[in-house]
Amino acid sequence: MKFLDCFPGQKQSQGLWSFDLEKKYNGAFGGINGGVLSAISVHVARLESDHRQPIGLDSRYLRGFRPGQARVEYSVLNAGRTLSTVNVDIINNDNKLCTRSVVMLVNPEALAPLDSPGHIGTIDAPKAYEDCRTWPQPAGYSVPLIDTFQPRILAKDQHGLLTATQVIWDQPGTCAEAACIAADISVGPPVGSVVAGKASTPNPDLSLRFCQDTELPEQMLASCRLESMINGLASTRIEVRAKQSIVAIGVSTTTCITMKVRP
Repeated sequence: MKFLDCFPGQKQSQGLWSFDLEKKYNGAFGGINGGVLSAISVHVARLESDHRQPIGLDSRYLRGFRPGQARVEYSVLNAGRTLSTVNVDIINNDNKLCTRSVVMLVNPEALAPLDSPGHIGTIDAPKAYEDCRTWPQPAGYSVPLIDTFQPRILAKDQHGLLTATQVIWDQPGTCAEAACIAADISVGPPVGSVVAGKASTPNPDLSLRFCQDTELPEQMLASCRLESMINGLASTRIEVRAKQSIVAIGVSTTTCITMKVRP
């Protein structure tokens, strides 16, 4: 049985699908389950990106969707050689937007054949920021953010690292902004330590959920752990803290892209 057998849908025109959603897919709050709406978003994005592999999803459930016909409008925001990004809107019969999803997909042929088992746990016994050295600049080129944010590794184990980054402003109430920077910077080392120069390792997404907006510290602490790497697709889990207060949790994808050999 195919996906469209369970959730009858068909393409109406370029940029438009329609689905008939039955009451049997209702959740606990009287409308179609949000996971169903996200699954439809992913499926439409997959079909409209020439069956590329989904690697990321961010859905926003703006209002409940009652059983009935769904108008699903999609737009391809980007279609590159490696990555595609598709926006999917699910609209009800009253012409109201119910769900908005952004789906990212990858061309599997662009990924390097790299695998690593994941590891779940905590990173303990961090050192003080002053006792650690700033990341060295890589040989052959410069990474300006290293000089700007002064990231330092305070602790590590087999698959995860605790990274501290300087907060370069002092405006109160901006912990979420600082968490974004700390989280994204922390993604590179856990993946890079496994890849070890065998592929380039861009992370094309970052999904965070903000827990609180506490007092802004001098450094943000981001714990990033490699959960899995299969066929060159790495998934990491992130936790950001301001001192002892958790500020954000999230996930990120890293695409381990096969490096071109120069003649």
